[in-house]
Amino acid sequence: MTLILNFLKEHESNLDKISEIFVNQGPGKISSIRNSIAIAKGIAFAKNIDLYGFLSEQLTDKDVDQLVKIDKKNFTNINLIKPLYSS
Repeated sequence: MTLILNFLKEHESNLDKISEIFVNQGPGKISSIRNSIAIAKGIAFAKNIDLYGFLSEQLTDKDVDQLVKIDKKNFTNINLIKPLYSS
């Protein structure tokens, strides 16, 4: 959580300025995905922020800016998130 707060401070923002959170559902290591989703869910619940999940395959060339451009219909609502774990 400290990393998130430091990131927000560095970018002159805070959790009150965020209206949406996007979290990667995988594929990836089980502990990393589980922790990321848990933190994202906790922040979204506490601050009443919309939370969406996406798969790595939805981003070409790992361009995170695409998240803003992709229609939310392509994302999974947090209540339906089903992580894809790799071994």
